[in-house]
Amino acid sequence: MKKVNVVLSSMMIAFSSISLADISVSDTQSGAWVTVTENGQPASNATVSLKNLPQNRNTFQTNENGRVFVPLSLNHSRSIKYVAVTEDGNKYSRYAFHGEQKR
Repeated sequence: MKKVNVVLSSMMIAFSSISLADISVSDTQSGAWVTVTENGQPASNATVSLKNLPQNRNTFQTNENGRVFVPLSLNHSRSIKYVAVTEDGNKYSRYAFHGEQKR
């Protein structure tokens, strides 16, 4: 029983020191809205980039609400990797699937 308590206590301490970040992506016809939060609060001035889309090497910066619009021009459906770096230098990533955009 003591070993279980020690393990659980260690896990709680480790998880309490990890910053919880979230990147949410909302697909639209001409791009995606990306929202970055850190510890439940909007991450303003976070830099967002796309890592597996060679034709788009731009970086985008979130506003005071932690949101930024990323324009996309896709010829076929694919999964895109978003990487966000906060002002504190913390780096987070997420894959999001985007469907083909018909015009």
